[in-house]
Amino acid sequence: MSNSSRYSSIYQHKHDRRHMASSRLVKKEKNKIQKQTFAYLFFGIAILLLFIFLIVPNLIRLFFAIIDKDSPFVESDTVPPQVPVLSSTPVEATFSATLDLVGFAEADSTVVFLLNGGKSAEVKVDGEGSFTHELALAEGQNELSIFGVDEVGNESLKTRTYQIVYDNEAPFLELEEPKDGSVIELKKNRTLAIKGMTEPEARLLINDRLVMADLEGNFSSNYYLAEGKNELKFVITDKAGNRTERTIEVEFRL
Repeated sequence: MSNSSRYSSIYQHKHDRRHMASSRLVKKEKNKIQKQTFAYLFFGIAILLLFIFLIVPNLIRLFFAIIDKDSPFVESDTVPPQVPVLSSTPVEATFSATLDLVGFAEADSTVVFLLNGGKSAEVKVDGEGSFTHELALAEGQNELSIFGVDEVGNESLKTRTYQIVYDNEAPFLELEEPKDGSVIELKKNRTLAIKGMTEPEARLLINDRLVMADLEGNFSSNYYLAEGKNELKFVITDKAGNRTERTIEVEFRL
């Protein structure tokens, strides 16, 4: 009995040792499998993200590039640019041979200036949409219009036609009455009638009193004479800004 019990105890002890060794091995394999699983999972997620954010967009761009290359239809810009706008309306008349123009148009387009039916100049518009140009005028009447051309050649509509007169000659003055050096007598004639002609719609100052010439250049006014010699100063300014001055003398006697 004692030998049997001893052998049974030894057998049980060996069995427990084998069981413990087997459990550690199983646990070790399990940890290894878990680590491999996490590694595969991380690697799979990385591949998926790479595919979504890098490979797919490039494939899409490549696909549309091939489609655009092979397509017989080429998309083109056919929309005309905006009509150029001048910041201020050009003057109707000027005594200067050049006119400074400032305006706005489509950024990076070109503004074409038409003067008296022909192309006068082409001016590049900056990136902010602004342009400036010094326009050379022909003597007399000038007709100006402008239009824009974008980078692909589309043309805008033309602006309205501006009428500009270049006139650098001083206005004339023809006095019908009174004559220089006239002598006026009697109290009833003390209010002097002044009549004459100059350029149409010119502006006159007669001793600082404003008088406007009509559409034909005629003007008239009255002046109350002082006893003795009276000086009448005429200052005429035409629509272009040219100026003429003349002074005459009239004597009044009671």
